[in-house]
Amino acid sequence: MPISVHPSHRHYPTEMSSLAPSRSGLLFFVFLVSATSLQAWSDKGHRVVALAAQENLSENAKRRVGYLLGKSPKLVEVATWADEVSRTRPETEAWHSITIPAGAEGVDLERDCPLGDCITAKVRDCIGIVRLAIKPQQEILEAFKMLVGLAADMHQPLLNGYPPARSKENSIVVLDGTDMPLIQAWDSALLDRLGNEKEVLRMVRQRIAETDTEAWKVGTLSDWTWETHQIAIRKVYPSVAETDRTILDQAAMEAASTVIVEQLAKSAIRLTQLLDVAWP
Repeated sequence: MPISVHPSHRHYPTEMSSLAPSRSGLLFFVFLVSATSLQAWSDKGHRVVALAAQENLSENAKRRVGYLLGKSPKLVEVATWADEVSRTRPETEAWHSITIPAGAEGVDLERDCPLGDCITAKVRDCIGIVRLAIKPQQEILEAFKMLVGLAADMHQPLLNGYPPARSKENSIVVLDGTDMPLIQAWDSALLDRLGNEKEVLRMVRQRIAETDTEAWKVGTLSDWTWETHQIAIRKVYPSVAETDRTILDQAAMEAASTVIVEQLAKSAIRLTQLLDVAWP
């Protein structure tokens, strides 16, 4: 695959930082109390992606994962590392997302990621470090663990959406009677409604089994980022009304659940593809 080319994790290019909208008192409070616990897809989502990817690894990739991880050569052991390390290394937070302006016709890393610190660029960088294997062993291991986490985040629509002035990630939605920002609903609440880890993994396995997953492997990192961005603007943002609060009805929740399961499945299959690229 050609590589053309990144909790609360949001990448906002420097020139756009002044566009962040002011928040009402309630919204600011809800955002503050939830931001420290938000991790894209939540730990459960990251673990499901890793478990599904493990089941689809090539034999060569399994061996190489074993070389890196040693006694416990399972992707799930490092599935949440990228989120965890951001708490002590805040400079990595921007790596988990990218924003693309309204009216764009595709991903332009010079425009959307001028500092090279967005999810698309960092996935590319991690692949390079893992593939070349000329860095110190600890740096290679960290690049690998970061890649496992970012491959999932690349498929979370709200981590690939509009800049703050147009994004609806902090719009309040009501899910099963509870008010929360839209980003919290997509990071964890909607996923939690699908069941426990085993139940969600079963859904992801089924989606993989019924799909021509070879088609999912086609494209570049920028193509995959753009695809996820299109889901944000065509399926996620329209679910939020232009009101103070949007109640997500059963139809909206079912539609979101379908998207979430497919995005987790794509994350798993594309992670295996990225590892095959790193270890041909």
